[in-house]
Order: sequence, then structure tokens, then C-alpha cells
Amino acid sequence: MLGNWSTELGEVFHETLSQSGLNVAGDPRDLFGRETSARSAEFLIGGRITNIASNICEEHDFWYGLPQNRFSGEFFVDIEWTVLSSLSRQQVLSVKTQGYHKLIQPKSGGITIMFHNAFSNATQNLLARKEFVALAARNDSRVVSPAFRASELKVALVVESSISIESRVERVLSSVATIRVGQGHGSGFFVSRDGYLLTNSHVAGDAKKVSIVLNNGLEVVGDVVRNIKSRDIALIKVGLRVQEALPVRTKPAKKLERVYVVGTPMKESLSSTITAGIVSGFRNEHGWRFLQADAPVSPGNSGGPLIDQNGNVLGVSVAKLMGEGAEGISLFIPISDALSFLGITRSSK
Repeated sequence: MLGNWSTELGEVFHETLSQSGLNVAGDPRDLFGRETSARSAEFLIGGRITNIASNICEEHDFWYGLPQNRFSGEFFVDIEWTVLSSLSRQQVLSVKTQGYHKLIQPKSGGITIMFHNAFSNATQNLLARKEFVALAARNDSRVVSPAFRASELKVALVVESSISIESRVERVLSSVATIRVGQGHGSGFFVSRDGYLLTNSHVAGDAKKVSIVLNNGLEVVGDVVRNIKSRDIALIKVGLRVQEALPVRTKPAKKLERVYVVGTPMKESLSSTITAGIVSGFRNEHGWRFLQADAPVSPGNSGGPLIDQNGNVLGVSVAKLMGEGAEGISLFIPISDALSFLGITRSSK
């Protein structure tokens, strides 16, 4: 009776925040574009109604006492708000607000009117909270707090290559795999021949074991040995020795440098897809560093490598900014950050 997020409540929430001057994605009235728009959001906000209370009067006919389906009264709601950073995949804020509305003159649909206005009032009270304002203004120190780094793990990383990727493309493709978890998939790549593979934390999810489909079609089981959700990076170990692994570049990327993305976009039949572009810039979002490139990525590319012209890894594919008019804005975790958060150091052997 009182509506749901994809209809009335979503519209009330979107309108209330938009009127405050915030750039709010995912307009629920945009039937075909809201999901695409929402994927470009920097923060995701969820509201859980924890309590509803009301005093309601229904108007009756003066002479005959028949109900008129017109209501007045007052309405209270308690809402627990949770804000998630889409970049760090961390919950960065949890607050509770109350909303209230009083309707003096009875109206048709008065119950819904009171509820929506109480919900709107609770949303306005969210906007009044200084911690939410600090977050929206990117002044919240909790977003940039130091994240957990794993203990040291020595891995036999491959020596950096100076040979052009064109002459060793098949070796590069053999180093990249499809990672299958549940009904979805992502990408990953080997950094050592003894079976260590990198991917995104959001690809591995909460799984302890994942299915790894190699470039030659062989499917093996991998153990998720380290999973750093705050930096969206995970380390997987397969129980076999692989013929090829990608070398890790020690020197940082340069703007305008030619780069390539390898992975399995959209569906598994598109494995070993290579797209090309240039390094467009270097970004810092909430304390996290990202490489920006215009090489096209799609769902399924997550966890795949960004490599240079010699097939050396520069970064890990993690996100794509989307929205009306947005093109070629792909973000990658610098490989040095990925290894650091996983605690990986190069072994002497």
C-alpha cells in the first residue's frame, strides 16, 4: 500500500536529495536508464525503515456517519541509512534519522501522503547530519583511513619483459584466465608460474574456492588465499604449475602510454579479448590511487590485467565510470598497490 523503493519512495528520496543540490544518480522515474546511471554513482545509499507509528483519523459523513476515505493525522518513521563507497567497496557511514509529518485537513489518500512526507522529512534530516555532509563534500576522514595490509608473502614474480607484445601475444593470453563464481564470472591473471593469480575481491566475493578456466579450456579449482575487500584485490592459488605468467612492471605508468586490457568481457565465450588505449590520467579517490585509461572494459573484465606494450602488468581492472555522455573512463588499481595490500614481495629465487 505504501509503495516501494523503485516507485514512490525512490522518487521521494531522489527528489529530496536532488533539490538540495546533490548530484543523484539512478532516477527511479527513468525506466530504461536508471540502472546504467546508478552504476556511475560514487556512493550507494540504502535506507531501512526500522519503525513506523501513526495516529490516523478518517473523516465520516456528518449526517449518515459513512466513511469518506479521507484521512488526517500524524505519521512517524525511523530510518537507518547506510552509505557504501563504490570504489573502495567499504561501508563508510551508518546513521539513523527520524521523520514526521502532520496532516490537519483530511485528504483522499491521506495515509500515503503522510507516510511519504514523513519519509521525505527523514531524508531531509539525513542531509542535516554533518557526517553525511562531510561525506558528500569528500571531507570524511574515515574514507581515507589506512586499510588492512596482509602479512608478507614471497612469490616468484616473473622478470620484466622488454619484448614487444605483438611477438608474444599468445604467451600473454595464456597468462589470463576466466574466474567463475556462482552464476557470474570475472577475469584474473597469473603473476607466477607456481600458480598465484590476481583478481578483484568483488569477483571472488566471499568464496573460499573458485573455478579457474584457463586460456586452453582447462578448468581447475583455485583457493582464495587472500581477499582484501577494502582495496578490492584478491589472491588465488591453483594447485598446478602454469607455463606462462605475466611479468610485473616496477616503473610507474606514464600519461599517453599505449596500454592493453585483457579479459573476458560480458560472456565466457569472449575470453582472451584484447582492447587497446592510452593512459589517460592518475586519480586519487578517497585515498585510493587509480590509473585511468580509455581502453574499453565491460562487465567480466574485472580483475583482468592492464599491460604495457611489452606485456608487463601496470594495473588491475576494477571499475568503469558510466553515465550519460561518459565514454572511455576505465579505472585500474596500480599493480604496486595490489601487491602491497596483498603483502606480496618478490622472492629471491
